[in-house]
Amino acid sequence: MKSLLYITANPKSEANSTSLTVGRSLINEYVAIHSNAPVTEIDVYRQHIPLVDEHFLSARQKISSGVEPVVLLPKEKDITDQIHQLTSQFIEADVYVFAFPLWNFGVPPLLKAYVDTIKVARKTFRYTPDGPEGLLENKTAVLIQSSGDVYSYGPLKEFEHGSRYLTSVLSFIGVDRIETIYMEGMDKNKDEAQEKKHQAVTRAVELAWAL
Repeated sequence: MKSLLYITANPKSEANSTSLTVGRSLINEYVAIHSNAPVTEIDVYRQHIPLVDEHFLSARQKISSGVEPVVLLPKEKDITDQIHQLTSQFIEADVYVFAFPLWNFGVPPLLKAYVDTIKVARKTFRYTPDGPEGLLENKTAVLIQSSGDVYSYGPLKEFEHGSRYLTSVLSFIGVDRIETIYMEGMDKNKDEAQEKKHQAVTRAVELAWAL
């Protein structure tokens, strides 16, 4: 049975967020299909996501030089433990669903902070003589992204660093199947936005059956 990790990144309520509404549709359908499947939710705006700071960098340098983790300073050990807990949780899941808006051409800052906890050398990827190698296998990810304008194609394509960034990271660490649901141009025409939202919900429900 596949376990699912649902990562959301929007400070808005679910009712007022297109990406979160579509994400919930996928999760609800997945649970209805797989009633016993483990589903864990991470809301990066409502639970603590540790930032890579001087304490973590200091701890990483010490460990790399051969220092045992048990002798780290309290703040170094605390943030290292927090980050490694999130890393382990991510590794253990089979399916990842990300729901987020595109902000200023990129992902919300706290989602970037979360990504920093899952792209970890020797845990989700490793360096080899032939270059870096992802360590995750048989994983699937769904990216649900909303944006005020159209970025997946057309004149603004080169400014899209949201889903493209996440796809790069996930591919790098070994996720071999990545699906993306776009809701674009949501600020241009409110009537069209509702239809795009409906289409995205339909696609999300379809993907729930294919996961």
